[in-house]
Amino acid sequence: MGKRDTYSRRISPEEEHEGYILVLKGALSFFPPVGARFSLRDGGLCRTARVESYPCTCRGPELPHEHYLIRWRGLKAGDRVEIRKDLKKQGTYAIAFLKRD
Repeated sequence: MGKRDTYSRRISPEEEHEGYILVLKGALSFFPPVGARFSLRDGGLCRTARVESYPCTCRGPELPHEHYLIRWRGLKAGDRVEIRKDLKKQGTYAIAFLKRD
């Protein structure tokens, strides 16, 4: 997490393959509540998105927990995604992709 108005991360091969952007638990407060819909602008295109959760046992069955994600097609592993809040229009965010160097 960078500034308070930006969420940024590098896309992993799994995120590319499965079509989602992982949202770290510590960054959940940046977004609307889990399950709530919000607008996500990609240039001139605006799509409805939401943070989803799913149960996981990747740390073993004795340590169940949740993972959080935003579904998005066309991701490329190694690219950096930046999601910014539109400070003028509540409930609207903009997404940008920075290609790997």
